[in-house]
Parts: sequence; structure tokens; C-alpha cells
Amino acid sequence: MRSRFCTLLPWESENSVNEQEALKAEPMRSRPASVTAEKALPQSGKDLLVKIIKAYAVASNGGENQVNYKDVASAGGVRPRKVSANNRFLEESGILSSPKYGFYVPTEGAVRFARESAWDEKSAKAHLRRIVGNCWFGQVVVQNLALRSSLTRPELKKSLAIMCGAGSGDSAALNYLIDFVVYTELVEEDENGTLTRGNLDELEQPLPPSAPPALSPEASVAIAGRGQVTAESVQSRHVSLVVHLHVRDFEELTPDHASRLRQWMELVKGMGGALEIETGTRESQGTGT
Repeated sequence: MRSRFCTLLPWESENSVNEQEALKAEPMRSRPASVTAEKALPQSGKDLLVKIIKAYAVASNGGENQVNYKDVASAGGVRPRKVSANNRFLEESGILSSPKYGFYVPTEGAVRFARESAWDEKSAKAHLRRIVGNCWFGQVVVQNLALRSSLTRPELKKSLAIMCGAGSGDSAALNYLIDFVVYTELVEEDENGTLTRGNLDELEQPLPPSAPPALSPEASVAIAGRGQVTAESVQSRHVSLVVHLHVRDFEELTPDHASRLRQWMELVKGMGGALEIETGTRESQGTGT
């Protein structure tokens, strides 16, 4: 039998050691750097998020007491680390407030949702919907659906990711976020994953109360500024208004209409400046102050 011995030269032995060290270091160099989202994202699915919200309402006695994540975990039967992992998202969303470090209180809308959901969860979602509609991800949803009648889930996911600076590692969290928005019924999702505009009634802004009342369907009220606006007139803050009431028949000026008009006139007077009223008929016109 022949035996073969392999002898490494000194420089070959040194190269072998260097290669082994390089192979050990290679996995560390090839590991991609993680990108953290600029805004907090949920770390759990919608069912657990809802459970945590309800537990906060119970543990805090309806928002009366400040509680920590351990109190909530005990009240809701949830793992403490799950509660802690979602606290930042719930706070930035306006569902929780943090009066001091480590302690939280559910906001009024969250408490009302928790209380009413025991009797009618679908109607109670309106409180969460109002909160979500006014936070950053709710605004992304509303603005996207204001321009388009529908969105696919990947399209909405991309818009949310761009807004919050999320990376590929946040894919699951973004899905949790979309599921939570769908739960609130701010958007509706069909079986194909197409998202459409949901119930946005709570987001509608009321009309300003200063609009002038109409005396009748035929009557019209017009307000016109009189005179030119100059720097001196602005500085003196003396404003003159001429109000023209075009009434086909003075019998239309019922006590109810007069009362409503009087309230509006007082509102205009309260804004300051002089107010002149010109009255007349189609045939002739008089002026009074």
C-alpha cells in the first residue's frame, strides 16, 4: 500500500487560514441592513388589536385610571409582550394616550367602542372609524379612494409603506394595518381583495352655522361689499355691508322667517362694523339704515 502525505507550504497554510476566516465573516457581510419604519405599525392582527383595546377600557375603569401593559394583559388575558409591542401604534393612532412614561389611558372614542361593542359591535365601530379616519394611515386611505373608485391591496400597501417609510421587513405589519382599517369599515374589501370606499359619514364636516337663511324658495339673499378696499380701511376695521332682500310678496315674511333673519343679522352685526339695510319693491326703491 502506498500512503500519500500532503504537506502544506507555509504560505499555503496562511492562505487557508485566511480563507476560513473570510468564510466565517461572509454571512455577516451579506446580511442586509434592516430599515425601521418612521411611524409605528401594528405587531398583531386585527382580532388581537381589538382585544387589547377592549382590555385597556376594562383595566383603566373606562379611562379613569392610568394602567401599564401588565395590567392590560391581566385584564384581557393577553400575553404582556403582545400588549407592549402594540402600545406605540395604538398611541400614535389616537386610541391611547400616555400621560407618563409606561402608563396609558384609552381615549374617549376607544372607551365608547369597548362599551358599546358588547351590545352592537357593528355600530360601535363608528367610534374607531372616527379615530382611524383622522390619523395618518386613515388619511392615506381616504385620499387614495377620493381619486379612485377602488384599490387593490398591494396598491394600498405600497402607498402606506411610502408614507411611513417602511421597508420589506414591515410587510406583515402593513398587512395587519390594512386588516385593521377594513375591520373599522373605513374601507370595504371583497373576496378578490379589491378595496372600495366604506362608511365615511363620521368624517364629514358640518356646514358652518353662519350661512344666511332663505325666506322662501323664491327669495334670495345677497351680500355685497360696498366701496373699495384700501390699506386705510383695513387698518381702521370699519366694514360696511349692504344687504338686499328680494321678496316677491311681503306676506312671505312670516314671523318665523323674520325671526330667522333677525338671528342672522345679529350674527353679522357681531362681527363688527356698520350694517345698512336697503328695502324697496320692484317698482320703486327706498333706502334706510
